[in-house]
Amino acid sequence: MHALRNAQWLYDHAEPEPANRNNEAARVWVDNAAGDLLEGRDVTFQRRLRAQQGVTLEQFAVAVDEFVMGQLSVSVVSPSALGRLVLAARRKDSSEACSVADEVLDSLDPEEALRGIARNLLQPLAADALIAQAEDAEL
Repeated sequence: MHALRNAQWLYDHAEPEPANRNNEAARVWVDNAAGDLLEGRDVTFQRRLRAQQGVTLEQFAVAVDEFVMGQLSVSVVSPSALGRLVLAARRKDSSEACSVADEVLDSLDPEEALRGIARNLLQPLAADALIAQAEDAEL
């Protein structure tokens, strides 16, 4: 019985495999970077001796636009949604603009829908971003 408890304790307190640590670090980076995009900030980084990489707010906006246009093309939302969004923005009616934007995103959690779009853009960059962070930490 003592050996079983020892084995269980070792299992419970074992360090995660390095791959799991890297996966967790990448997930955290992607989540934080997605938050930056949602707040209107570009996400950029640069590895040593390489070109700058990242996702700009413009690239994020294009991805959101493509998503919304896909929603509009399958008639998930009202055909007047885009027009109502523009009119609400021009009237500075943020409540109406937000409601129409949520309608266009057609999601139970519109914020999460936008985060998902951001994550899809950022995921392929996570490994290089983590390397760039490590390189910066060495300086």
